[in-house]
Amino acid sequence: MASSSQTSTNDNLDENHLIQNVTKHWSTINKSLEHVPKFQNLQQTGVNEEQIKELESKLHITLPKEIRAVIKVHDGRKHIEYGLSYRLPTTDLLPISQWKPYEIDNDDFIEDLCNALTDENDACADKNLREDFREHLKVCKEKTGNDKFSDKKEFKSIPCELLIIGQGMDDYAEQYLLSVRSGRIYLAVHNIPEWKLIGTFDDWIKQGLTSIKDQNDELKEQHEEVNIS
Repeated sequence: MASSSQTSTNDNLDENHLIQNVTKHWSTINKSLEHVPKFQNLQQTGVNEEQIKELESKLHITLPKEIRAVIKVHDGRKHIEYGLSYRLPTTDLLPISQWKPYEIDNDDFIEDLCNALTDENDACADKNLREDFREHLKVCKEKTGNDKFSDKKEFKSIPCELLIIGQGMDDYAEQYLLSVRSGRIYLAVHNIPEWKLIGTFDDWIKQGLTSIKDQNDELKEQHEEVNIS
């Protein structure tokens, strides 16, 4: 059996490895954005362990290891005007001070998600959400009459399973959701509505790099127009 000191050492090694990986990912996308520096996040410093534990204590959750490493390198930033369409973590990740449970004060969106997940034939929500939202989904499946899922006492008492960590285009009411259980990241596009799987932070970076390549002209044009406060 490993001693507590050995466990602590192994945890530190795992964290250091993760931080090295996410540092590389952040550097890759920031380098690809050198021609549009307003969309880099080089000015956003990382958060410390105390800030992370404060958030975890407030929400009664434990953040997945990967996202802990992500925000220790670069915290998020204020939402840019009405949001951008490029799916960039450098622009769309919010500061952890603005992270909040998806299940609270989000009634209409939650109702749509619950309806999508309780209907086996509904393809609007990625199937992995049935696992990542499973405790709240149990309450959804017990709904009777016209009561809202989110109004049920049992629903409100369940700890956060999906955490809002980012914001995209306001016109589409886009939010990035983190599964506290699995660490999977989703993009919720509420005006459609749909909940799409992004995957890991690495996957988010890859999607951003593809957008930079495919939408480079639009990116440069919007860079000239956008006002960063």
